[in-house]
Amino acid sequence: MENVIPINCRHRLGMALRPLLVLLMLCIGASGYAADNKVTLDVSNVTLESVLRSIEKQTDYRFFYSKETVNVKVRVNVKVQNEPVATVLDKVLPSHGISYVINNERIALKQASAPSVSTPSKNKQQVSKGKRITVSGTVTDKKGEPLIGATIKVEGEASGMATDIDGRYELSVPEGARLEFSYIGYQTEKKKVSDGGTLDIVLAEDTRMLDEVVVIGYGTIDKKELTSAVSHVSAKDFQSVAATDVSMLIQGKVPGLSVVNTAAADPNSAASLQIRGVSSREAGVSPLIVLDGVPGASLTNINPNDIASFDVLKDGAASAIYGTRGSNGVIVITTKKGARDGQTHTTYSATLSWDKANRDLDMMDAEDYRAMRLPSGDAAVDLGASEDLFDMVQQVAFKQQHTITVSGGNANSNYRVTADYRNADGIEKRGNREEYGARATVNHTTKGGLFSINLNVAPRVVYRNLADNDVFRRAVEANPTTPVWNPDVPGRYYDFTDVNGFVNPLESMNLVRNKSQEKIIDWDATLKLNLLPLFMPNAKHSQTLNTQVTFADHQYNNDVNYFEPSTMNQHIRNDLKGYASRTANNARNLSLEWLGNYSISLNNHNIRAMVGYSYQYWQNSGFSAENKDFANDGVGADNLGSGAWMKEEGEVGMSSYKNDNKLIAFFGRISYDYDGRYLLTASLRHEGSSRFGKNHKWGNFPAVSAGWRISNEKFMEGTSSWLNDLKIRADFGVTGNQEFGSYLSLDTMGPFGYSYYGGKWFKVWGPGKNVNSDLHWEQGKNWNVGLDFSLFNNRLYGSFNYFHRRQQDLLGNYRVPMPPYLFTHTYVNVGTMENQGFEFDITFNAVQTRDFTYTMNFIGSTQSNKFVDFSNSEFVGNDYYDVAYTEIPYPNIPLQRIEKGRSIGGFYMFKYAGISTDGEWLIYDKDGDIIKGIQGSEADRRYVGNGLPKFTLSTGHNFRYKNFDLSLFFRGAFGFHLFNIHDFYYGTRNFTGNVLRKAYTKNELISADQNPIVSDYFLERGDYFKLDQITLGYTLPLPKVRFMDSFRVYGTVRNVFTITKYSGMDPSNFNINGLTPGAHSGRGYYPTTRQFIVGVQLDF
Repeated sequence: MENVIPINCRHRLGMALRPLLVLLMLCIGASGYAADNKVTLDVSNVTLESVLRSIEKQTDYRFFYSKETVNVKVRVNVKVQNEPVATVLDKVLPSHGISYVINNERIALKQASAPSVSTPSKNKQQVSKGKRITVSGTVTDKKGEPLIGATIKVEGEASGMATDIDGRYELSVPEGARLEFSYIGYQTEKKKVSDGGTLDIVLAEDTRMLDEVVVIGYGTIDKKELTSAVSHVSAKDFQSVAATDVSMLIQGKVPGLSVVNTAAADPNSAASLQIRGVSSREAGVSPLIVLDGVPGASLTNINPNDIASFDVLKDGAASAIYGTRGSNGVIVITTKKGARDGQTHTTYSATLSWDKANRDLDMMDAEDYRAMRLPSGDAAVDLGASEDLFDMVQQVAFKQQHTITVSGGNANSNYRVTADYRNADGIEKRGNREEYGARATVNHTTKGGLFSINLNVAPRVVYRNLADNDVFRRAVEANPTTPVWNPDVPGRYYDFTDVNGFVNPLESMNLVRNKSQEKIIDWDATLKLNLLPLFMPNAKHSQTLNTQVTFADHQYNNDVNYFEPSTMNQHIRNDLKGYASRTANNARNLSLEWLGNYSISLNNHNIRAMVGYSYQYWQNSGFSAENKDFANDGVGADNLGSGAWMKEEGEVGMSSYKNDNKLIAFFGRISYDYDGRYLLTASLRHEGSSRFGKNHKWGNFPAVSAGWRISNEKFMEGTSSWLNDLKIRADFGVTGNQEFGSYLSLDTMGPFGYSYYGGKWFKVWGPGKNVNSDLHWEQGKNWNVGLDFSLFNNRLYGSFNYFHRRQQDLLGNYRVPMPPYLFTHTYVNVGTMENQGFEFDITFNAVQTRDFTYTMNFIGSTQSNKFVDFSNSEFVGNDYYDVAYTEIPYPNIPLQRIEKGRSIGGFYMFKYAGISTDGEWLIYDKDGDIIKGIQGSEADRRYVGNGLPKFTLSTGHNFRYKNFDLSLFFRGAFGFHLFNIHDFYYGTRNFTGNVLRKAYTKNELISADQNPIVSDYFLERGDYFKLDQITLGYTLPLPKVRFMDSFRVYGTVRNVFTITKYSGMDPSNFNINGLTPGAHSGRGYYPTTRQFIVGVQLDF
C-alpha cells in the first residue's frame, strides 16, 4: 500500500489534484490497492477469457464486461511473475483494443470502439454545434456510492465523458438531446434534457452480467464451473421476514429443501429442515450447518442482517467432503464482510411486526353449546359462564428487531461490527424472547500478501419466557360455559379438572413461571499463508499455493427455571405447597481444521487441488434438580433447598449427565477443466468417529462429478445470439450419517432404581444395553444428473436436476433373542431406503427498462420415497410397522404404516362405507362387503392415501418502478392427503368437551354413542396454493444529504390467503418432514397467524 493515497485522504488534496487522479485511474487503470494484488502467469495461445479467470482465482478481483462488445475469445500470450494485476492488464489488453477501470474489487472492461472519454478536468465536452445547454450532476448506485468512470454521452454521438472520483460530471449538449449513462455491471439509463441544470442519475446493478460465486465445502467456485447440485441464495433474494429463526429466510427459495415451523408465531420455536426427503429412521435428519467455513454451527446465534448468502449442498458429490455428516445435506452460510473502499459505512435497520392469530377451527361458542348440544341429550352440562377462552389466552404478538452495523477498511485491512437487539412476544400471552447479540469480523492481509488473518467473534444472550402452547388446545376443547374464576372462592381460578379433564388454561398460563437464559459465544480465527513466493519465487505459469489453519470454539449455556405456586388447584387438591425445578445444560464444540490449496493453469488446462485435516470435539453436560412443599411461593426455583419434599428418605430429586465425542478426518479434492468446457472434480474423505463401534471406526467417502459446457463448443457458435450458457453435469457421491448417541456401541452401566437393604437405600447399577461393536454410520449412495442454462442475453436462466439417493445401513432398535443378549432390543445398522425426484429453478427477467423491471422465478420439485428393506443377513425385522398413534380419549390407533416396498406417509386404515340408520359407522371389509365399524379387524385395514406431497412449487414475482419495489411470493404443495385430526376428535357428538359446529350439522347423524373410527372419512386432499408474502418498498438515494446516503422503508404481509379444499386448519401448518408426513396424530393445536411487518433501513 506504500505510495498510494487512500480515498478518504484524496478529498483533502483539493480540486487541483482531482483531474490528475481521474486521469491516472482511467489511463493507468489501477485502484488504490492494485499493487498488492500480484499474479503469476505463463501461458501461450490461450483465450483472454482463460487469462481473466486465472487472475480471478489468484486474487479477489472480479471482471465485468459485455460479451457483445468485448471479445474475450482472442488468443493471447502472457508470461509474468509476481506482477501487479494492473501491470498484467496493461501488457495484454491495449493490443486488442480493450480498456479497463478498477473500482474496488471490480474490473470493468470496455472495447476501444466504445466512445472516447474525457473527464471533468476539461470542464465541458463539446459534442455538437447549435444551441447548447450545460448539464451537471452525479452518477451513483442505489446505495448512493459514486460510480467512478461512468460514461455519459449524447445518444447517437461517438464522443462522451467520464465521471470523476466523486461520480460527478459536467458537459455541454444540444438542447433536447438524450443523454446515455452507462457503467459496466449496471443497467444503462437514458434521459432527455430540455433545460440546463442539475441531473443526478442512479444506476441499477445489472445482475445478469455478474458471474455468481458459489460456496462449496472448503472453497468457492464460479457457478459456471460447478458440476454438482448446489443452490445459491444471496441476500438480495431474502424475503422480508420478521422471525427469530433464520431458516425461514430460505423457505421456498431452494428446490428440494423443506422448511416447516408448525408454531411460527412462537419466538422460541425452531423450524424443521429437510433436504431431498427423509434419510433415516432413528438417526438425525437435519442438514449440517456450516458458518463461514466452520462446520457444526448453530442457527440460534445468527442475525439475519449479517447473512450474505446461503449455499445449499444437496447431492452426494457436493456434501461427501463432509463425510459422516453429509447424508442430510449441507447448508453453508456466509456472513457479510467489511467494506473495502477506504470509507466507513454505518447502517441502521429495524423491523416491527404484529402476528394476529387465526381461528382455524370452527368450534362452538357458549351460545351454540346451549342451543345445540344441551338440548340433544348428549354428555353436556351448563356451568353458567360464556367465556371466549381462545380470545383470553391469545394476543397480537409484537416483535421488534434493531441492528446497527459499522463497516470500513480497504482491501488489506477491513472490519465489520454488528450489534442487534430483538424482543418478540408470542401469540400465547406468556411467550417472549429477548436477546442481545453482536458479531465482529476483522480481516487483515500483511504487506505483499504473505499472511492473511481473519477473526470472527459472536456473543449472544437470550432471555426466554417459554410459552405454554397447550393452552390453545385446552381453550378450544373446554366446555365453553366453564367460568375462568371460581365463583365460590374469590381470587382462585376455577378447577377445570372434573369437568374438562385438564388444567385451567388461564391458570397455567398466568401462574406457572417457565423461564430460561441462554448464553452463547462463537469465535473462530483463520491464519492463511501464501506459500508461492516462499517456495516457488520463480514459478512459471499461473499458479497459487497457500495453506491455512482455522480454530473455532462454540460455547453454549442454558439455565431453565420452572415453578408452580401452591395456589394452583392441582396442588391444593394434593395438599402440595408448590413445585419447582432447575435445569442447566452446557455444550462446547472445539474445531481445528487445516487446508492446503494449489492451482495451476497451463495454457487451456486448469487444475485446482485441496487437501485438509479436521478435528472436532463435542462435550455436553447438564444438571437438574427439583423439589416440592415450600414455605412460601416467594422462594421456589431460586431456593430449591428450602423445599421439604427432598428431606424424606429415599427421595433424590436430582440428576446429571455428561457425554462427549470426537471426529477426525483427512480429506482432499482435485478439479480439472479444459478451457472452461470440460470439467471434472473428484474428492475423498477418510473419517473416524468415537461414536462408531470398534470394528468400524473409520470410513471412506468418495465423490466424483463431471460437466460439459456445450455452449463453448465450436459447433454451437451459431447459437451465440440467443444461447449464453449451456452445461450438462453428472455426479456420484457416498455420504454418511452419524447423528446418534455418543455411547451406543459401548458397554455402559445404567441405574435400576433403589433397593432397601440393611436399613439403607442403595442405588442399583447394571449393564445399560447390549453391546454392538459393529455400530457405524448410515451410508448414502447418491447420484445426480443436471443441466444449467442461460438464454437471451441472460434474461432467462435456470437449472434442472434429477437425483437418486439410496440410504443403507439404517439405524434402528431390533428385537434380539435372550440369551445370548442381555436385553430384548439392540441398536444396529439394518435397512435400506430410497429417495428420488426432479427439481427445477427458473428465473426470467421479463422486463428490463430504465424505470420498470419485472422478474419472475419458479422453483419446484417432485419426490418419491420407498423403504427397500428392514432386514439384513444377521438381523431380520418385520416387513412393516405402524406409526402415528392417536391419543386419549381414542388412544393407540395408528394412522400410517411404513412397509417394505412402499413410501413413507401411507395412510393405512378402514375404508369408510357410510352411516347406518341408527348412527353406526359402516366400513368395507377385506372382501369389499359392508360391515359395521366395530366389527372391523386388522385384516380390513388398507392403504387409502399418502401424506407425502408429490410436487411442491414456489414462485416469486418482483417488480420495480423507479424507486418503488413490489414482490409477491407464492408457494404450494400438491398430490398428498391430510388426516383431519381435529375433525376426528371434535367433529362428532361423542367427544365430551367442546366440539366443532359440524358435529351438529354435517355429522349430526353419527350417534353420540359411537367413538370415531380411524377411516378415510377423515382423510382429505391437502393440496394448497397460497400467497405467502407481499412486500411493498420504497428506496430513496440521498447523495446530496450531508448525513445520510440512502433511506429504505417497506411493508410486508405474510400468509395473505390460501387456496385449498382442505376443511381443517391451514394445510401448510402440517409437518410434511420426517417419517410421518401429513399425520398429526395428537390433539395438540397451535393456530396459524397473519403477520404484518414494517421495516426501515438507513445508510450513513
